[in-house]
Amino acid sequence: MKKALLLFLTLFFLFHLFLLPAVAREEQLITGEELPEEHLPFLESIPEEVLELLPKELFSTRSEDVEEATRRMSSFTFLLKAFLTAVGAELEGCLGLLASICGLLLLSSLFRTVRSSIGGEGIGRAFSFCASLSILGILITKGYESIERVRAYFSTLNVITAALLPLLGVLYAMGGNLGAAVASTSGLSVYMTLMEELVGKSILPFCSVCLAFALVGTLDTGLRVGGLLSTVKKNYTTALAFLMMLLLAMLSAQTVLSAGHDSLAMRSAKFAAGNLIPVVGGSVSELLRTVSAGVGYLRSTLGICSILLLLLTLLPTLVHLLLFRLTWQIGAALADLLGCEAEKKLLEEFASLGGYLLAALAICSSVLVLSLTLLVRCASAIG
Repeated sequence: MKKALLLFLTLFFLFHLFLLPAVAREEQLITGEELPEEHLPFLESIPEEVLELLPKELFSTRSEDVEEATRRMSSFTFLLKAFLTAVGAELEGCLGLLASICGLLLLSSLFRTVRSSIGGEGIGRAFSFCASLSILGILITKGYESIERVRAYFSTLNVITAALLPLLGVLYAMGGNLGAAVASTSGLSVYMTLMEELVGKSILPFCSVCLAFALVGTLDTGLRVGGLLSTVKKNYTTALAFLMMLLLAMLSAQTVLSAGHDSLAMRSAKFAAGNLIPVVGGSVSELLRTVSAGVGYLRSTLGICSILLLLLTLLPTLVHLLLFRLTWQIGAALADLLGCEAEKKLLEEFASLGGYLLAALAICSSVLVLSLTLLVRCASAIG
């Protein structure tokens, strides 16, 4: 009897030992989540230079593949490769600009030497003015390339936001957060309007005014426009930061409050179902918890993936501004070494303007990052 029992237990153990992996694989396939259809249109809004760096699994409709791609994208190796790729794409242009600046500064120093050898103060000053004006015109032409790059990034950010709205709405609605879906999409719609009407249309006039003041100050040393120029830049960035702060406060408050209201309404419905139909209500509650876990998994995967995609989209423009700002600073140091005061002031102004453009990029990008962070951290109403 004992031998028969021992044989039965052994066979039972071996049976489960070989059966468990198959059952686990089957459960893994059953619990796999399909991504919403709005995921692929969002990927299509990402710029081509960023899409070339992304893993192929990211374009799959299976959540496991997208999760694996997100893990690879968040690794140090992938991020370092993306950074070095952006640096390599901008390095040639920065080195060419630095060579042009060095050549122009040497030419300006040579003109200054020739001017000192020419008799007559009026002729020497006219010659210096024409030489400085031509040199500064070339520098301004190079500087506007950075401004156009920032404008293009704001246009891209607007396209990404338009593609992100349906995806956020679906992910919130899947978890029962209908109020949060409405609040989030309406807040981002206001953000798109501000980006298009305020930031996108004002960045070029703002930079033009700053460069015009800087040019007047460098060509006519008798006019002190430094204080006025500093006031214009500070007030512009302060107004931009204030508007984005209001937008972030509205988006955060409405999303969190709406999510809390959705959760309370769903819990009340589950409580009523559990009391009116005890057995079925308990089964429905367990089923909703399972669905909530799947929705939370999708939100985390797509939310973190979207944040990484936004950072990768920001990276080329960010590297461009950092490298060109460093180029202007090196040029200003060289101008100081050669005694070119007018060119030094203008180069320093370009470097300062690059810092304000970096601040504008960070302020505007933070809205989308926070909205995706709210999506990841917001609990599902059906949980």
